[in-house]
Amino acid sequence: MNPRIATGRVAIYARYSTDKQKETSIDDQVRTARGIVARAGGDPAKAAVFADAAKSARSMAGRENLDAMLRAIDKGEIDVVITEDVSRISRDMADSAAIFKRLEYARVPMIGLDGMDTSAKGGKLTYTFKSMMAEWYIDELRERTHRGLVGRHLAGFATGGVPFGFKTVPEIDGAGQVRGNKILIDEAEARLVIRIFTDYRDGGALHRIARQLNREGVPSPRAGSKHKRFGWGTTTIRALLRNEKYIGVWRFNEREWVRVPGTNKRRPRARPADEVITIERPELRIIDHDLWTAVQEKLQAVAKKRKGMGPVREAGTWKTTYLLSGVVTCAECGFPLTIYGSKSGRYYRCNTHYAKGLCKSAISVRERDLRATCLDSIKGKLQSKEGIEYARKQMAERLRNWSRTVEKDLAEHRERLQRNEDRIKGLVQFIADGDRSDYVVSTLRDLEVQAKSDQAAIDRLQRAAREPLRLPSLGEITRSVFDLDRLLAGDVDQARLRLRRWLKDGEIKVSRHSSGGCEVRGSVDTLAIVAESANPRRNSGIPAGESILRSGGRI
Repeated sequence: MNPRIATGRVAIYARYSTDKQKETSIDDQVRTARGIVARAGGDPAKAAVFADAAKSARSMAGRENLDAMLRAIDKGEIDVVITEDVSRISRDMADSAAIFKRLEYARVPMIGLDGMDTSAKGGKLTYTFKSMMAEWYIDELRERTHRGLVGRHLAGFATGGVPFGFKTVPEIDGAGQVRGNKILIDEAEARLVIRIFTDYRDGGALHRIARQLNREGVPSPRAGSKHKRFGWGTTTIRALLRNEKYIGVWRFNEREWVRVPGTNKRRPRARPADEVITIERPELRIIDHDLWTAVQEKLQAVAKKRKGMGPVREAGTWKTTYLLSGVVTCAECGFPLTIYGSKSGRYYRCNTHYAKGLCKSAISVRERDLRATCLDSIKGKLQSKEGIEYARKQMAERLRNWSRTVEKDLAEHRERLQRNEDRIKGLVQFIADGDRSDYVVSTLRDLEVQAKSDQAAIDRLQRAAREPLRLPSLGEITRSVFDLDRLLAGDVDQARLRLRRWLKDGEIKVSRHSSGGCEVRGSVDTLAIVAESANPRRNSGIPAGESILRSGGRI
């Protein structure tokens, strides 16, 4: 057993994947790891525990405690890591390789409860093989799951949730086991589906149909879920009218969900047409051919007529080209305002009111007026006496905090440099005594590189500490007012992110005002704007004062 377990600083890492697994899984892993420490002659109570609950190993993103453990290893605070097996650390070979390199550089071995020891002869090969198997397990599980879903689809069973108008019931075989969930028509919901199709064919607009259903209190397809506030909307109605399942055409394998590298996010990707499996299910037909055809023709005609109008997005994307989109929200319902109109004029309005009738705020304000008013208000906040004094006061506090941080960083680098220099002296003595093994020479080389890096960091921090701490002048703050247009020019997405950083909670609330216009309320972080414009030593994340403005946009 690795001697470092008994004499070194031990870290235990534990993890389980989803909230469907037992939380006691982490306790079990930690208890077993502490047992290894005890059997090796170490003190289990002194082992540092790092655990990530309900976190996938497919990515390192969002795993705060794994990241904390790796930072501690980089700082030289850990001598050995114990974990159940490699799959607890990662199920991605690229991430596993990156973690191994960090461990190898810090000369910190990883011990697995399955007997793996990365410091042992052949340890790197064992680690790599186990990493490969951990990733292969996920890939194989995904393939098996997909094959099972294909089989269910071909057998006529549900492969997941079913659309509004249908329901599922379990089908039991002769042995009392569930063969699958049989799809049936929900007669009550089917009548509503027919009503929606008929109303639309007979001249009803999408938003009017949605508003009527919401007025009647008809539960939407999302009722009962976390999205139940949304109710019926034009998007929901349009998706329902385009769903071929209502004419008995059931497709499977149209798209796959692909994980975005380096994150836990997944994005849909269309599969090739020859991989799509289509089954005709006439017994599940709710809408007849004539009604379906009439509705599709109307949808196509409306789409052609409205080309260039409606919510503004670049073709084929969900990106907007307007600075305030996603930033301005309805003060009444809290949902983002949506931009509508034609090229002759774009307006922000509350889609929850206009499309669903679930919000009483009939806000409608011209985009260019709202944008100008918001930016003018921010400039006014910067130019005010209170804004300038506030910025200088908070900048002084930030600079004091920065000074304390410099001292702390200097102390850490000096301590590590001294520790490495002591180890270098010991290795030099080994060489002087005749021990010129590859291990001693390579360790000495690594320590010398790290010592040089620490010395360079110390020199850099000392130079920074000697620089005078200077508050932004009145001129710098004033110039930042005229710099706003430059900071918000260029890429709209980047400008929007910057604007959110300047606002408390990253939003501006818009409501109707008794004067006939609209009131826009937001909290402006004066210091954040000055910091970004004047480029001081540190940015800010401080609270902000509130600024109220009014816009006379169209109501």
